[in-house]
Amino acid sequence: MKKIFLGLALLAGLCACSDNDTSNKSCQVQFTLTDAPSLKGYKALYVDVEGIEYNVGDSVWKTLAIIPARINLMNLTNGTDTLLGNVELEAGQTVSQVRLILGDNNTLVLADGTEKSVKVPSGQQSGLKINIQSSATLTSGYKVMIDFDAERSVVAKGNGQYSLKPVLRGFIVANTSKVYGTIVPAKVPFQVRIMLNNDTLTTVSDTLRNNYFALHGLTSGTYNLVFLNVGGDTLYSISQQVHGGTDVNMGVITIPQH
Repeated sequence: MKKIFLGLALLAGLCACSDNDTSNKSCQVQFTLTDAPSLKGYKALYVDVEGIEYNVGDSVWKTLAIIPARINLMNLTNGTDTLLGNVELEAGQTVSQVRLILGDNNTLVLADGTEKSVKVPSGQQSGLKINIQSSATLTSGYKVMIDFDAERSVVAKGNGQYSLKPVLRGFIVANTSKVYGTIVPAKVPFQVRIMLNNDTLTTVSDTLRNNYFALHGLTSGTYNLVFLNVGGDTLYSISQQVHGGTDVNMGVITIPQH
């Protein structure tokens, strides 16, 4: 089976160690996968995760022990993630890159239940690399989150077929923040958007979870959260201060009725 390599550049912190002796210290690093909700009515997007490789301090690539699986990204939204694998690193080692290795058995389930095969274009085989900036110092085990934006990754080709051009970002959970809350009215889904590093992060509130929303992987700063209806019309916006590493519960956000 042909393998597709997608690279994520990750800057991690230090593992647990003492001031005087690092020779016998180690820490656990977890690799997890998550997704952003879709507004396009897709029922499922199964990605064929065949393996993960990681690079420590620009050294040789190493293989992470995982169980290959087809994962439905649509089940991993608004803060839900799945563990892909973990590794024990020596104290002081730094994860510099990660490769997510996909097989060919990737499928999209449309709103009417039709299942379509989706292929990663050959031009993507060299990998997609994302630099992660981090100012926090880690003193224990940490989690590397791979955020796979399914909606932006699926491309309709105009002939009834689809391709998969993965849009990925990676971040270390301990170094970043999550902004979350619930929205009123509770039975109406809303888009929630912010700008991060010249990119737009979007989620969709979950009406089955009291209209819960969550945006994660945020660094310190002041963010403008924009609330839109499913048609893309801006309804409301609010500013929120974020301090990296501390999650922010925004409570109940009431969207003004026009």
